[in-house]
Amino acid sequence: MLILNRKSIPKTKINSLLIDGEALLKQGFHGTKDIQMKNGSVGAISHFINTIKRFYQDQSITKVIVFWEGENSRVYRQRYYPYYKQNRNDRYSEDQIYDLGRQRMRIKQYLEELFIRQVEIPGCEADDGIAYYVKNSPNEKKLIYTNDSDLLQLLADDVKVYLYGKKVVVNKDNFQNYFKYHYTNVGLLKMIAGDTADNISGIQNIGEETVLKLFPALKKETKTYEWILEETDRLLLEKPTSNQLQTIKEGVTKWGTYGVDYFSVMNKIINLDQPNVTDEMKIIISEMVNEPLCPEGRGGVKQVIEMMKQDEIINFIPKSDDAYFIFWSTFITIIKKETNLYNKTR
Repeated sequence: MLILNRKSIPKTKINSLLIDGEALLKQGFHGTKDIQMKNGSVGAISHFINTIKRFYQDQSITKVIVFWEGENSRVYRQRYYPYYKQNRNDRYSEDQIYDLGRQRMRIKQYLEELFIRQVEIPGCEADDGIAYYVKNSPNEKKLIYTNDSDLLQLLADDVKVYLYGKKVVVNKDNFQNYFKYHYTNVGLLKMIAGDTADNISGIQNIGEETVLKLFPALKKETKTYEWILEETDRLLLEKPTSNQLQTIKEGVTKWGTYGVDYFSVMNKIINLDQPNVTDEMKIIISEMVNEPLCPEGRGGVKQVIEMMKQDEIINFIPKSDDAYFIFWSTFITIIKKETNLYNKTR
């Protein structure tokens, strides 16, 4: 990461773009997989760089941090729920897994040369890193780039989420334009209704519509899983033969019956108010928030142009003088800002 521990970054207006690196990588991989060169596909690389450029310009970004899945990052949650994300690798062939890994490594090299901050810690997921960053950067406005609705749990006055699947920036005020419940209940809905992306089955035969029908207060008020259990008991007194309520009370899932422990288990899996972060992650995030980026060992735009020639994606860059300058101006700005911060704090 090459963060220098010197004086803290001066307090200025900071608009940070926090990127779910795995999500952006796979978005590019699936959307541009037909772009093949002699060393393999390069579409994900080109898409990643172009997305950073576009968001930096369009959203008045001043700081970019990319969060990657650390080695064995799923282990923590699989201890509580063995099925967690077990379906992820089933979606790819061996060749695709290799190609994803190759482009992932190359993207990380590009980002290092372009002075873009990266976080990747063994045993920690990208979501956890983003959540911990959000909660420990009070002087920054944050825009999260992802397609993972989990991260909507982090919405706050200074936090917005761009969901690339919907192509919308979601904030506290417009949340209910896209979802039928209160933004503070994102995690709770997932606990009950499940999430196929993470292989979380949820309560058997209880989907989102049923949850909101049984518990309409979720549409307008912040609730907890303890409230759900209490409300379920109360409703069972009125409707003792309700199979839906009994299923919730007993924690019945496709994998088995968890009883009242179901919600406490799901809380550990889903709740980003309590992210799984190691001491190493805490230190790195603190540096990402408070310390300048050391320019030593980074080649900047000149080195990236050479890398693009090697990867045969230099021809994707606009050819006209004006468009060529506009493309690189984003990264020149990032490099200058990081270098100036470093020089001010030496």
